[in-house]
Amino acid sequence: MLVALLGLAVCGNASASPSSALREYKSGYYTNALQEFERLAQANTNDLRLIFNAGTAAYRATNFDTALNDFQAATLSPDLKLQQQAYYNLGNTQYRAGTTAEDLDGLQEAWEAATNSFNRAVKLDKNDLDATNNLGFVTKQIGLIAKLREAARRAKEAADEATRRRNYHQALEIMTELFQKNPTAKQFEEFAKRLKEIDEIAPSPQP
Repeated sequence: MLVALLGLAVCGNASASPSSALREYKSGYYTNALQEFERLAQANTNDLRLIFNAGTAAYRATNFDTALNDFQAATLSPDLKLQQQAYYNLGNTQYRAGTTAEDLDGLQEAWEAATNSFNRAVKLDKNDLDATNNLGFVTKQIGLIAKLREAARRAKEAADEATRRRNYHQALEIMTELFQKNPTAKQFEEFAKRLKEIDEIAPSPQP
């Protein structure tokens, strides 16, 4: 489930009294919480729970690069429960980061990394239903990428054929529909921009 995929856990029993950071987090001030957890982590370099919490705050602040680094570090914890939660949150972050990819290759790479993380989380705790559900969800999403690629290929072929007939407006409509249905098909973005420029100056085809 997508809702479960966005759920993140916060370890509230970390040392160094991170109560103020937790208050910031619970109040929705995620950037402030991130900064406080990072400060605490620098003072307690052996406590990976603080790094984990920093990653959680970074995720909520949509700072995915920082979240990826923090959760990756937390997976090295000797505490298997923390390690399992870190893999779960790492998978969440990789999935969300993938949605910002500029093309299908980047999307697939991020989501495959997410499935690997969820798989590690499931192996560490087979009773974690959220991790199990997320693993299945993202695996199905990856399966859809092949269909998106085929749809994009066919749309490009149809637009090319319309362009050969100098029906630039039809070609533009085809590419516009492609982007509406498949926003990740950015590899054709320059082609679509060129079609728009041509369509604005080209006369309409005669019936």
